[in-house]
Amino acid sequence: MLLRLGIFALLPVFAAASFAGAFLFFYPGRYDPPPAADVPFHQIPAPVGVPANPSGPGPSSDEPAAPPRQGLLLIDGLHNNAFLKSEIISLISKTADRGYDVEFVGDLGGAFTGAEAELTAVAELTAPPDPQTRLLLLEQKLRRADSFAVILPQDPYSEAESALVRRFVNKGGKLLLVSDPSRPQRINTLAQRFGLDFQPDYLYNTVENDLNFRHILIRDFQPGRLTAGVETVTLYMAGSIRSPGPGLAFADANTRSSLLEGAAELWPMAWGNSRNVLAIADLTFMVPPQDALLDNGKLLSNIADYLTNSERVFDLSDFPHFYQNGADGGVDILLGRPSLLNTGLQLKNGLSSYRLDSRISAAENLSRDTVFLGLYDDAPQVSQYLQAAGVRVDDTLGTLFAPELDLTGTAIIVLDRSQSRYALTVLADTPETLSNAVISLFSGEFRGNLVSDFVGVRK
Repeated sequence: MLLRLGIFALLPVFAAASFAGAFLFFYPGRYDPPPAADVPFHQIPAPVGVPANPSGPGPSSDEPAAPPRQGLLLIDGLHNNAFLKSEIISLISKTADRGYDVEFVGDLGGAFTGAEAELTAVAELTAPPDPQTRLLLLEQKLRRADSFAVILPQDPYSEAESALVRRFVNKGGKLLLVSDPSRPQRINTLAQRFGLDFQPDYLYNTVENDLNFRHILIRDFQPGRLTAGVETVTLYMAGSIRSPGPGLAFADANTRSSLLEGAAELWPMAWGNSRNVLAIADLTFMVPPQDALLDNGKLLSNIADYLTNSERVFDLSDFPHFYQNGADGGVDILLGRPSLLNTGLQLKNGLSSYRLDSRISAAENLSRDTVFLGLYDDAPQVSQYLQAAGVRVDDTLGTLFAPELDLTGTAIIVLDRSQSRYALTVLADTPETLSNAVISLFSGEFRGNLVSDFVGVRK
């Protein structure tokens, strides 16, 4: 009995010894992985239907087409726009690299989920503005913008809002319109004012694509600055556009529309009724990481160049946004007489509230922007600006656009931009009336007294 118990007691010892022997016999001591294969990038096969790109996913640098300049790209967020800020971060970054500021007007109130970025409602922190407030806010912001981007607005543009945008474009501002057939939008309520019609279709190609028949390749472009250096782009959810202007990107013969059977030409990019209006029926190519594939990044860089080379001009209603800071910027304030110093300081403080540098100067510098403050007796000092605007000051106040007025209790405001600079003249009958005219400039009240784009009469 004792012998049997001893044998059972030794069994764990024998088992442990056997396991240790087997482990030491079969285990070599460590694992040495095989050397990693060094495959050059250009030998990595491309996805089906997409040609290999020896130069990599896109250009290694993003050089602006022109030296950086000051300006503002305004992005619409007032119309329940169906996109996220993170989706256009590349466009924002490239625009900022070119010296422009980027601002949103309104708040984006949507979120996206799912493979096709389907819009889902989320609670907004603040109630959306009523139509009149929205109109006033858009008008205020467009006064200082050089370019305006409208992306997937779900709320329609009113006729009054469209008129504001038309006026902005007529002043030389650039307008970018972006749609996406996979998301709800009402972009045609604005686009149609410029002759554009975004179709409710999507483009597809079952012969050659980027792994999905809706991921189409575009290789045919209208030559120009906007398409320079662009050979192939991939659009991941594109629609087509009808336009009175020329197309910019053309789908190939194997690409079809889900709606327009037998269409001769399908344009996912086109000009509007002027070269100041650019329409693109796809958002996906600018969304990371798609923005770095093939020549998508180069196309996006060209769009940033386009938006930051605006020839926007300003009129009197845009005060004070035609003035700029910079190395040679700032405003000279000229006084018709020393007794108007307090009014000059009042103007200087008002410009400072807009972060505009200014200085009171004794003499006019024709290379700098100016404001001239004076009484009617000082009118001969600025006669060249008054005559150019059709304004006469003698016993009465006369303009080309309003009846003659007695000088008592009146002020006149004239903007001249004929010498590649902005020269503003403010004249009045008394220092008190002049001070009130300056106050009206910053309150916006003067806009109700405009008799033309460059002349205002306050009485």
